[in-house]
Amino acid sequence: MTKKELIEGGWIDKYILGLTSETESEEVERLANIYPDVQAQINRSRSQICGKFNRNLTQPALRSSFLTKRRVLYGSGLAVFVLMAGMAFLYQQHCLLRNNYVCQAQRLADDEEKLLQMSSFSKMSTERSNFLHAPHTQRIKLKGCASTPDAEVMVFQCKVTGKMMLRIIDLPELKSGQHYEVWAQSPGQDDRLLGKINPPVNLDSLYVLDTALHLSTLQISTMDPATMLSEPICMAAVSK
Repeated sequence: MTKKELIEGGWIDKYILGLTSETESEEVERLANIYPDVQAQINRSRSQICGKFNRNLTQPALRSSFLTKRRVLYGSGLAVFVLMAGMAFLYQQHCLLRNNYVCQAQRLADDEEKLLQMSSFSKMSTERSNFLHAPHTQRIKLKGCASTPDAEVMVFQCKVTGKMMLRIIDLPELKSGQHYEVWAQSPGQDDRLLGKINPPVNLDSLYVLDTALHLSTLQISTMDPATMLSEPICMAAVSK
């Protein structure tokens, strides 16, 4: 094999790639020892082939590494997004449950308060009914005076305890600033104020008076605090 055949026949590339036989390889090496430019050509070809081989190996690896990192990054971002969305959903549910609990608790408190009020009202109504219909309770009807003939009031008094309650049947409308006063007269004692009725006056309503026994007369009068003038409206003698 001559130098020209070696270069033009592509034997150098075949030698580098290991495609030559043992005899052909020895011939290439012999010519390389004789001709320095042949050795230089072998070195250049080897460098080019190895460079291409390394690039072919490195580029897919780099591309695969980049894709792997990108997948990891996208996966991490997606995981963080799902986590944040889950936390936001849980926080929203927590707020809804808390608001619902507060509303339910307030509603329960309101219902309990209403129940207590109804229970208290029912208890008071029962006690008043029992008092009004008790055998020891007497009824004292106060009739209107000459200037107010239509006025009428019923007073209920327990003969044993002296507990008293007043029911308005009909009373004239009060002037501005006035109120009603309930007075009791007892033998040998000064007149005693048993209670006040401030406007608005509710007809057929019960008003609690102070406890009193041994009365001779009951009277309801108007009172004007500005002028301190009083006018009798209705009265009654209390039977012993």
